[in-house]
Amino acid sequence: MKNSKIFEENKVKEIDKLEKQNQFLEKLQNGNASTDIFNSEQNIKIENILEKNKQYLYKLQSNEFEIAIVGLEKAGKSTFANALIENYVLPSAPERCTFTSTRLTNGSDKAVVEFYNENEFNDIFKELLKDIEYPHFEKENFKTLSIDKFKSFFDSLESKNPNLYKNHIGKTDKEIEDILNSRDRLTLSGKTKEFSGEELLSDSFQAYIKGENKGQDTSKPRSVKRVEINSSKLKKLESAVIYDVPGFDSPTKIHERQTIERLKSADAIILVTNVGRNPSLLGTQLNIITNNADSDGIPLRDKLFVFGNQLDTANSQDESNGNISTLKNDVAKYKIGEQKRVFTGSALKYLVKDKQIVQNDEYNPNWEFDSGIDKIYDELIYYYEHERFEILKRKIESNKRELKEIFKEILDDSEMDFDPNFAENEKSRITREAYKNIEANLENSLKKLKYELKKEIWEERYFSKKFIDDIENLEYFKEIDEEMVRDSKINEDDSLTSDTPIEKMNQAIRSRVHKDFLMEFSNLIRYMTDEKSKDVELRILRRFTLSIFGSDDSTLFDEIEKDSERLIQKLTSNISHNDGRFTYLIERFSRDIFDILLKSPLFSQDRKNKFKEAETEFTYLDNFYNKGDGTLINIILTGENKKIGAGLDSNDILTLSKTLVSFASNSYRWGDRMNEILNIGERLVEMASKGTKYNLAEILKDKKRSQTQEEVLLEINKDIESLKDILQRAVVPAINLELAFLNSIDKQIKILIDSFKSNDTENSKIFDNFISGIVPKVKSAEIGRINEKLGQYKMQQEFIGEMKEFEF
Repeated sequence: MKNSKIFEENKVKEIDKLEKQNQFLEKLQNGNASTDIFNSEQNIKIENILEKNKQYLYKLQSNEFEIAIVGLEKAGKSTFANALIENYVLPSAPERCTFTSTRLTNGSDKAVVEFYNENEFNDIFKELLKDIEYPHFEKENFKTLSIDKFKSFFDSLESKNPNLYKNHIGKTDKEIEDILNSRDRLTLSGKTKEFSGEELLSDSFQAYIKGENKGQDTSKPRSVKRVEINSSKLKKLESAVIYDVPGFDSPTKIHERQTIERLKSADAIILVTNVGRNPSLLGTQLNIITNNADSDGIPLRDKLFVFGNQLDTANSQDESNGNISTLKNDVAKYKIGEQKRVFTGSALKYLVKDKQIVQNDEYNPNWEFDSGIDKIYDELIYYYEHERFEILKRKIESNKRELKEIFKEILDDSEMDFDPNFAENEKSRITREAYKNIEANLENSLKKLKYELKKEIWEERYFSKKFIDDIENLEYFKEIDEEMVRDSKINEDDSLTSDTPIEKMNQAIRSRVHKDFLMEFSNLIRYMTDEKSKDVELRILRRFTLSIFGSDDSTLFDEIEKDSERLIQKLTSNISHNDGRFTYLIERFSRDIFDILLKSPLFSQDRKNKFKEAETEFTYLDNFYNKGDGTLINIILTGENKKIGAGLDSNDILTLSKTLVSFASNSYRWGDRMNEILNIGERLVEMASKGTKYNLAEILKDKKRSQTQEEVLLEINKDIESLKDILQRAVVPAINLELAFLNSIDKQIKILIDSFKSNDTENSKIFDNFISGIVPKVKSAEIGRINEKLGQYKMQQEFIGEMKEFEF
């Protein structure tokens, strides 16, 4: 297909413009990841514009001219296509012939048939079922669906859904039945098969287009996904791509979809009719042409040609002339095209008589007429160089206008002035945001941790429970045995006789046990508090570091954690945990109990003196032991676990005790109320001192000291048992390690939060120095990208400048 010089010159200009436009758009697209010059919506539009431009550019560069030949079945479409390309490669027959859309291009004489695979074919089958609203169509398979079951369902539509039944009767139902009847003969390999030379004229090839047994067996064409024929005899239209598609009135639903899609994408449409027998345009033809437009909004009628074929089948020349007039009038009447694009004649005459391509001795027209093929060919060439080229330019121009609108949006929203302080300002922004986020995260995380620890330690009585568990499960405060008594007797024996004074032996054993047990108790308390303190310190440190860095999944995390540990130590060193932290509390509430139970033998004067010396403390502990009923007093004086007095005013003590507990459990900042809590404690001690005055003479009347080794053994072990009991029930609750421990944690967390919430304090200066060194580490990647962003910013401005100056 040789083009004119003017056409070629104009085409080169359009190609040059499109290439420059596409190059610029691709440059913008490639840089958009860095510049964010387009928003997501604009980026999609740019992608669509570029894709269309590439299609237009390909059409211009390749001279591709896509022609779709359509019409009713048996109108001679394939014969017309053969005449147009001066070849006889497409099958033609008086019965329904074209079953598969066929693509013809110039090239070596060969054909490629591509088959569906089973999944692809089954997807098409399910779409057909979906069209008729078959229940659970998505679960069906063409290989297993019963044809009787399908027929029963479709027949039921006549009463259940008459409109659906009417729209599909004779079409979709027959197509599905045809698939089910031929499923065992389908070739669904997903592979391709090639034919060449004379094979293109053989039934073995043409069966994949028209079927077999005069179209009754459609298994082969149904299996075909694509048929492409390259013919060396297509030189007359070497740039054309011709599609011979199934008829408008094909009962096959797939054909209808193929036809409409092909018409939309084609550069030119040739509607072939049987002007000899049926000159009037029918509704099916009119509906498809008038109700559709291509993807660029161009109405199909703007690119429509009409060829009234089979003129030689009219009964006379007069009838043929009348039929020609009818056809032209219908084209004008229904406004589906222009009369200058209406041609009539006979494709068969062109093949048999004009070009002698087909041998047919029986063909003899009754009158002379022009076959019309050369005329429509010449009009196609003119259309290609002028009107079709103008349509293509309109499409390009439409694309260009859309692109200009996008560029205008971007230019209107952009700031063309470059900020010379961009890098410094960006670094300041990153630093400010980091400071703000870190401080907010720290405050929230530390307060949350304090709340968690309050619940874990105070509400669940962590130390009290642990002390009891350790006493019961570990080897603390072990009872003495006979061996220890014998060793003591040997060590204390300074008499010439075989007898060692029992009192001396009793005292010696007690001194040893007293010393050891005091150490055990101190170590036990220290171990519990040290262990928990380390756990809390680690949790504070981890929360602190995570608040700064956000994740522990980095090698930098360890470095930040070490810096944070040094900061926390510097800020809280004065109140952080140490070995002697709870010594005062331990001595305050436990030493007298250890002395009287372990150091002083039962019923000895030393025990009496110790009781008188610390009676106030013992009375105070008695309130914890059993509500001040004297049971603890009786235990330490007599070893007997029973009450000896009415005790204190329980209502007054209960009220004050509840107040004390309320302050400790409900106050969020325990340290703020410590003075008030201590005052209440002093009042409890005062009440205890005014409690029952015990008559020691009466209590100890007729009590005798141990006289034998066996009695000493039992006495001391009884005191050890009493010690463990009193420690658990009175001493540990009185010490109240939970409250003291939480008070220390509260102070630490308060100091940490105040260090970044307060201004112009020593601690705030320490934190500021810390954070000024931390932020560059935490934000090193982001700060390091400032130069990259600066480059991106400059690139963005360059792009915007190029947009502004770009010549469309």
